[in-house]
Amino acid sequence: MSNATSTPQKLPSVGTATSDAPITPQKTPHTPNKNNAVNTPAKSTGSNASLNRSYSADYHYNPSSASKKHEEFKNQLVHDVFGRENKGKVPMEKVAMLIWQFRDDPAVVQFMAQFVAKFSGSRQVFDGIEFYLPQIAHMIIHLEADWDEAILERFALVIAQQSQHFALQLTWILQGAIEDYQPETVEGKPNPSYNRLFYHRCITLLSNIERCVVYGSPRSIELQRMFEKGDISRAEYEEMKLEDRLNNAKQITTHGADFRKHLVQRMKDVKLPEVKINLKNPRNQSESQTKAGSASVTAPSLPSPSSTSVSVVHKSTSAAGKQISKYGGYLLYKRRFRTACYKRKIWKPRYFEIEERMLYCFNIHPSRGGQLIRAMPLEGADIKEKKDGKYPFMFVVENRHFEYVLRANKESEMVLWMRLLRGESEANALIPHIISDDEVGDEEKKDDSSNTESPKKIVANKLTPSQQARYDFFKNERDFVANVCDVAEVLRFHEPAERKKLAPGLVKEVKIPPCAYVPLCKSTDVWRRVDTVMANDTRVFNTNERCPMIYFFLAKRGEKVGLGPKNPNLDVAEYLHMQFQVPDTEPIGRLTVIGESDDHEGQEICEVKEEEEAADEFELTMEDPIDNSASGSIWNDESTKKGFTFSAGSVTDTGKGNRQLQKFIKENFVKLPSKLAVRIDRFESRRKMSYLDRNSVPLMNTPIIENTILENRNDDDSDNISLDGQSVVSAGGGSILFDDTVVAFEERDGIDKESLDRAKSVICGGESWAEKSARMLREAKNNAKDNGDSSVFEIVTLMAKSNDDLRQEVFVMQMIHYFESVFKKMNVPLWLKTYRILSTGKSTGLIEVLTDSTSIDGLKKSDKYPETGGLRAYFEQVYGPPTSKSFMVAQKNFVSSLAGYSLVAYLLGLKDRHNGNIMIDTRGHIIHIDFGFAFGMAPGHEWSFERAPFKLVKDYIDVMGGTNSQAFKDFQKLFVDGFKAARNNSLTALGLVEIMMYKSNYPCFTGTRYGGGVSLKRFEKRLMLDVPDDKIEKKALKLISSSIEHKGTKIYDVFQHYSNGLAY
Repeated sequence: MSNATSTPQKLPSVGTATSDAPITPQKTPHTPNKNNAVNTPAKSTGSNASLNRSYSADYHYNPSSASKKHEEFKNQLVHDVFGRENKGKVPMEKVAMLIWQFRDDPAVVQFMAQFVAKFSGSRQVFDGIEFYLPQIAHMIIHLEADWDEAILERFALVIAQQSQHFALQLTWILQGAIEDYQPETVEGKPNPSYNRLFYHRCITLLSNIERCVVYGSPRSIELQRMFEKGDISRAEYEEMKLEDRLNNAKQITTHGADFRKHLVQRMKDVKLPEVKINLKNPRNQSESQTKAGSASVTAPSLPSPSSTSVSVVHKSTSAAGKQISKYGGYLLYKRRFRTACYKRKIWKPRYFEIEERMLYCFNIHPSRGGQLIRAMPLEGADIKEKKDGKYPFMFVVENRHFEYVLRANKESEMVLWMRLLRGESEANALIPHIISDDEVGDEEKKDDSSNTESPKKIVANKLTPSQQARYDFFKNERDFVANVCDVAEVLRFHEPAERKKLAPGLVKEVKIPPCAYVPLCKSTDVWRRVDTVMANDTRVFNTNERCPMIYFFLAKRGEKVGLGPKNPNLDVAEYLHMQFQVPDTEPIGRLTVIGESDDHEGQEICEVKEEEEAADEFELTMEDPIDNSASGSIWNDESTKKGFTFSAGSVTDTGKGNRQLQKFIKENFVKLPSKLAVRIDRFESRRKMSYLDRNSVPLMNTPIIENTILENRNDDDSDNISLDGQSVVSAGGGSILFDDTVVAFEERDGIDKESLDRAKSVICGGESWAEKSARMLREAKNNAKDNGDSSVFEIVTLMAKSNDDLRQEVFVMQMIHYFESVFKKMNVPLWLKTYRILSTGKSTGLIEVLTDSTSIDGLKKSDKYPETGGLRAYFEQVYGPPTSKSFMVAQKNFVSSLAGYSLVAYLLGLKDRHNGNIMIDTRGHIIHIDFGFAFGMAPGHEWSFERAPFKLVKDYIDVMGGTNSQAFKDFQKLFVDGFKAARNNSLTALGLVEIMMYKSNYPCFTGTRYGGGVSLKRFEKRLMLDVPDDKIEKKALKLISSSIEHKGTKIYDVFQHYSNGLAY
């Protein structure tokens, strides 16, 4: 193959260490990934020192020049965010880069986190925070700087209090990381990627997120009432609300950090006795031998020989008893595999510990050097006694993936373990258990005493109605999504011929909670509550290893919530805020129960009487009363209006940076870190822009779901519908049902209806998505029991997948979206379809369905596809002769999308581009899907057939009219202009890749072929940053010429045809 790129002079890595303070080396030992050099701790200064050494070996690398250029890039970032030319915007892509670039300086990171939190009430800023959530979460999990405070964790908790949707998205990211780093796999095998530090970080943050969601902002309702009464201004209300969230996050993270310090010190102070356990035949041990083998440890003093085999860490005392934060002891256990055939296992004595809603299993006591060998989440776990067991005092702990069969020494010990485990599995486990001082002793003495009275009950910390409602929603939504994915997992173990028959029945059994929604959206997207599932319309796709499914749900908008009018356009964050900010009848401030002592202000622990429990009963409905304003908005701007910028108030422009920065410093009493201040001074004095990133204008966020134009299908005088005075906008295309009227939302681009009808007969089976959703809505209306519902109805669809890690695809789609925003900002009319992909774990996820489209493979296998003439003949058959308007519009759509995907496929190194992974829609656009092979990773690796820069086959060229046609020249111009735009915004793209590559588990960033910074180097090489601007057009055109009808592309299509039956 001809290589269009010349060997570049090495430019500095985005993460190259500079003259700033070095990154603190990793201090906590962990198990590195041997196949990924990036995961190995660097011996030299900076986290990417090994990466830089590999650069130096491959290129003529000038450290002095690289450091200088890197400093210029950092100066540019500071200027873009805080410079005077940035008039009232918070460019989140630059903020994310600043945090990464200054990750060795906690002062800068903390300042940036507070700065972003200050303006998170803007929809524009919040969209940016959610867009860069993968990078934020990746840094929280993997950065190992020795900071005294959990800065990024607190920032995430502040944002989680503002949007429960954000909290859910972060929870699913953490769930995937937990599965990556947990001690063992779900099959019961040791996990080679186990990392104790990362695992515990994820577990702790997961618990803290749940606490933030459930407890919310302690003073939120009080502040809102003050604002409504006019006691405080809007600005004061927003400022005090943010401060409340910050204090809330600080209290939660401080609790966890202080507890860990306390525990370490306790273990140092306690000298533990030697323990002898008969490992060969534990089941035949005598009662005395078992007690000796499970010698108990209670901090700070040792127990008496007759005490139960437990270790209890007491945190504080109160009138009710001692607060137990950690409970542990030796048990005999058998581990069963939930995903494989049960295998006979011998009883093993292991040390178990309950902490933070987790059950940990160690080979011996941790203070003796015991290793964590497995762990199990306790949320929602089922704990039951095994009464028919072969041995006495047996009980079972099981959840979705794990099942432990445990055996205690005596009945009282079993009862106590089961009580604590059940408490951790319930909602009130968010508050540490409060056990009476003598309860453990009572349980121990139960067998030896003739007293038949039951032991004292644990004093429950009952959640308030609003806390319980938030907990129920947060748990139910996660369970709902898990159940949706579980059906796909169940079906993949059945024969392909049986799957379609079984699917509707299994889908009907999916439980829909009272307030469920499809989370393939942003916090600022329109809220649509899932009402019912259309089980009979379920579609199943058969593959060898997976069974992807398409669900159809009937969703509602515009339901009554709060005291104001119905609003069909209420966004997700606003709806959840209004729905679950229910005023509590008891004093607010229950969050303080989490604290480590009993002297926190507002903490009150008391025994709940039955009468009070009855009075506190709460049922979640869609009409819960709230004490809220009519608007219910949590946003403090009008950022949906074009050209919105933040107001700096009456701040005098006399300090450093822009007015927004000055306002933040003045109102929050913070000091600008010296590393930022000096860069602002340098830029203000020189006004010199680095050539590495020529466009200093902040990128505008491009919505993932495009707004379609309402097309009047009834040809009457109305062009919109309204509910309680609110115009109903399209939330995602298709049709909506309001009263008895079905309104279709469709795009207008100049293609006539007759052409679209011919296209949909080939691509959609004769029914467009607007028509199909309208039909399904009418059927649902006819089958509905309550025909008086005035809500707006929609059909929401999604694809559920199992046995597939979608996290790499999420990142690739994020990069495509980034480049889409670059092209839009630079006014390059390239077309890309960005759709939502949500990874809910290591092997499950949801994908937005691409409507009105099919694969090229499916198109060519259609009975209505022309027998001869290929794709060009199809375009003429569907859209008319080449001179017709519809054909020219469809051809233009094809060219703009082909150029866009050709460019991103080259830049991002997308492979496996067979005709099953390339779609075409009814308007002529092509759309690439399935990004399992990216950044140069290809099927066959070194033996891959796909060696062209991108796929440009004869079919594509024929649609454009040949290489001498005007359409082909337009394709070339679009490709060149897009390439220039991508180069001019390259370092942000490089930074996003570098962040996600750091200690990554993505296949495209690991192993000897792609790890060690190889993928980043190749990405930078494809950007041709060393090529002068006056030569880049020639280089780009050479990429096109070398891709035209490349032999390797054709061979790969033929290979896919004979191996998988794909058309070519």
